[in-house]
Amino acid sequence: MSEVVDLDVLSNRFEILAAQQRARDAVDLLEGQAAYHGDEPLYWALLGRALVMDQRFVDAEHAGRRAVELEPNAAGTQIILLLALLGQRRTDEAVALAWYVVEQHAEEPDAHYWLSRALLVRRRDHQDLVVAHQAARHALSLNADAAAFTQAAQTASLLDDDGEARALLAAGLAQFPQDRELLLLSGRIRGGERVVGPREELVGGILRMSPLDTSAEADLASSPLRWVRGRLFLLWYHVLAFALLAVVLLPVPVLVAVTLTAAGVHAALVVRSYRKLDAVLPGGYLREQLADPGRGRNSVAAGAVAAVLVLVGTVLAALHPDPGPGVGDGSLVLAAVVLAAGLLAVERALARLSVTGRSEDRRRQDYHLIRFGDNASSYRRYWLAALAGIVPVMVTANTGGDATAGAGMLAVGILWTVKTLDLLVHSRAVAGGENPWVTGAALSRAGKGRQAVRGRLLGARFLLIMLFVCFFTCSLGFGIFIGGFI
Repeated sequence: MSEVVDLDVLSNRFEILAAQQRARDAVDLLEGQAAYHGDEPLYWALLGRALVMDQRFVDAEHAGRRAVELEPNAAGTQIILLLALLGQRRTDEAVALAWYVVEQHAEEPDAHYWLSRALLVRRRDHQDLVVAHQAARHALSLNADAAAFTQAAQTASLLDDDGEARALLAAGLAQFPQDRELLLLSGRIRGGERVVGPREELVGGILRMSPLDTSAEADLASSPLRWVRGRLFLLWYHVLAFALLAVVLLPVPVLVAVTLTAAGVHAALVVRSYRKLDAVLPGGYLREQLADPGRGRNSVAAGAVAAVLVLVGTVLAALHPDPGPGVGDGSLVLAAVVLAAGLLAVERALARLSVTGRSEDRRRQDYHLIRFGDNASSYRRYWLAALAGIVPVMVTANTGGDATAGAGMLAVGILWTVKTLDLLVHSRAVAGGENPWVTGAALSRAGKGRQAVRGRLLGARFLLIMLFVCFFTCSLGFGIFIGGFI
């Protein structure tokens, strides 16, 4: 039997282990002291927190209920129980308990903070997001600590108020420049890098202090993947730009010179951005992540193959600017297919990183929702994608049927067809979850509630329109490509 440890000493040791993300060690430390402190509410509150950290939520609920039994009027013990309920996804019970805590402890900032957290986990509709933000702002007004700034900035971002989110992030970092949660949140707020600058060095610092911090490691590992995604899109834009340039009646030597210059500038930009990112990441980390088969290797390989195809295709198409399809034009179409596959691999790897550290029973559903884009901006993002495909169609439709223009058009159609089919695959609910279109409609439409039929109809309509745009773009591009344009 372990020797008795004073409760204050036990509490201090627990806080150290909690700061180091050593959940299992914290549980072992506390469970060995149950015989000595079984009548102390603080002991059960500490054990409940440790069990929550270790994702043993049923056991955490037992510890939380024992703490509430011993000290029923304390906000702290009720919050431990609330955490256990949230971990089990019993969100309605958690929200009801959070409202009760707020009613009993209206001047306690933690009561409002955890009400905001509970509503954010439940996210039944847009109103939950609004009230979560109001509760977070009230908690911030009572106690301007780092957690309150983080919660207020996060809820503002989810409401698409990016300006307020960045302002809260900046204000929080001004007071707590080394806070882990604020630094990690900066990567999830649009334009957050404008507040913190290069995040890689900051997140790397977190990992040096806590090497077992899975959230920080996943955040840092996403930087190489985002870099690869940017390079793949740059290649795609390269194809589109060449397709538009090819329809201009330039002399062959001029067109070849422009093509080779563009290829050189493109390569220089890739090398420059690689060196810039490598300089702010830990030594050898970028190369390691790009070679990892579960992270960047597939997308890097796709990018390398696509780059060769784009170079070969643009040079051959410039040397042989015939109206009909040639080897160069075919290479550009094949490059678009490879680029689409590479972008799909990047999105999958980023989604896997986003669910790192989550419980096994939630990982699949959360991965599914992340891939779908379960937030209020999903609709806008895909509408802009559709418009991006329509504009080049309108431009190249007036070119008289040049095959290279058709290849560029097919590049647009192929990319957005893959994206739309991916959205279609993730438009169904997974076991234990709700249809993501219903969730998206409820979160993005204030005052409409959760209208299941309406959400599904909106999703079906959107997918049909996107599929029509993809079909129109691909068929028109193919017609121009083979010379069958009107």
